[in-house]
Amino acid sequence: MGRQEMRRTVDAPLRRAGLEVLEGGVPQPVLPVSVVGFALHRDPGPQDLGLVCFESDEPDLVARANQGWYELALSCGLFGADREFLLALPVHRFSARAASRHRREQWRRVRLLERWDLMGAGCSVTVGTHELGHPQRLLGFGPGLPGFAMLALDGSVTVLGTTEQSGIAFHAVSDPGDTESVRGRLRAAANRVWDPREEWFMGAVRAEREEARAWLLRQQG
Repeated sequence: MGRQEMRRTVDAPLRRAGLEVLEGGVPQPVLPVSVVGFALHRDPGPQDLGLVCFESDEPDLVARANQGWYELALSCGLFGADREFLLALPVHRFSARAASRHRREQWRRVRLLERWDLMGAGCSVTVGTHELGHPQRLLGFGPGLPGFAMLALDGSVTVLGTTEQSGIAFHAVSDPGDTESVRGRLRAAANRVWDPREEWFMGAVRAEREEARAWLLRQQG
């Protein structure tokens, strides 16, 4: 996705939802987006910072979810100076013809503005149409249906928004790169030998491998 198109299809609608996308400022190396969700694949422990859940049929779901996310993000230390953090956003424009290839995401630095509506306007931002015909959105699946990954600037906290059949949840985990499930995924990505014929549907597999290697090398240093 070109820079101008990114500003029009991603940056501008997110700003209207209360998130200012900033140029640069992503620390390197950074924990790859592709492995962050695996921080939840373990038994609860001291790294769990909080879990906030809502039933999908709750009244005023969007407003309650906004408040629940904000209170969790504030209490767990997601925000840096000026309420900045990292948000997973698409690298490429979504394409129904090559959907898998265009699902890759990268971290971008964002700032939460004074007026915002992540669970309503944010989760409604549409960037294309899925191969099955439904809208492909940036931060979820529609109003009150989140699906996103966030990371503190120093990598110390991740907050994940998820939608399941019965409701939605926000999970906060400290030091996600130190969980064994994440490390195992990183080692697998760093050591995998890719068949070039797979790349047309697997996306930027070489970039994912290099990101994993860079992170593991930093941890060894």
